[in-house]
Amino acid sequence: MTHFNEKIKKLRKYKDMTQEQLAEYMGVSPQAVSRWETGATCPDISALPQLAELFGVTVDELLGVDEKEKRREINAVITDAEDKINKTGDAEESIIKLREALKKYPNNERLLCSLMYALYVASEDEDLCKEYDAEIVSIAYRIQQHATDDDTRNDARSILFRHYCDTNRKAEAIQIADSMARIETCLERNIYWALEGKDRLDYLKERISDDLHYLLWDIWAYSTHAELDESDKVRLDELRVDLENAVRKLFPVE
Repeated sequence: MTHFNEKIKKLRKYKDMTQEQLAEYMGVSPQAVSRWETGATCPDISALPQLAELFGVTVDELLGVDEKEKRREINAVITDAEDKINKTGDAEESIIKLREALKKYPNNERLLCSLMYALYVASEDEDLCKEYDAEIVSIAYRIQQHATDDDTRNDARSILFRHYCDTNRKAEAIQIADSMARIETCLERNIYWALEGKDRLDYLKERISDDLHYLLWDIWAYSTHAELDESDKVRLDELRVDLENAVRKLFPVE
């Protein structure tokens, strides 16, 4: 990790800026800038965003954080947390680890969204649902206001939508649903037109697999909620099997 004083000096010289010019921009004395660069003192924490903007870097980069290592660490935490949830259904351990990671990276939107998901999963327990409700809502709105990644914003919106449905706040859920992207305009329905050859075929195979997954889920949901007699349930189950077999024949596993 590059020391903070070395980073400031390096960035100042890269910008072909004198200590006097940097001091004037920051509203401090040239002696203060000199002390920053020798490591004798550091700028006030409130000055870091201004310095980062001047040099065209993030605050993390200004502080010498290795961005690749940071991404690797964050990805590892999120993957581990979600794997544990998917395998065991128990989100409490993941919540603890995500909270620890957020102490180090408190504004990382992906960590926040992953924590929101873990809290949502844990909320299947009625007592935990009451305990985590305000935090789930707070994280969702924090992400909507500050996140720069559209996928993260959409994920948070989707989790909050389901949480509102589960807690019988249907009016709030419908309000969120109205702001969601329509399927006709999403990437998955439109990228086909930009692809050619093998890329297009591979994409279509993947989309058929995804569409089948959602269709089978719809069949299951309908059979669960509809008042069907046994013969109708059998026919729906046969339909599910026929669909799965048809896709296997069309796209056999290599």
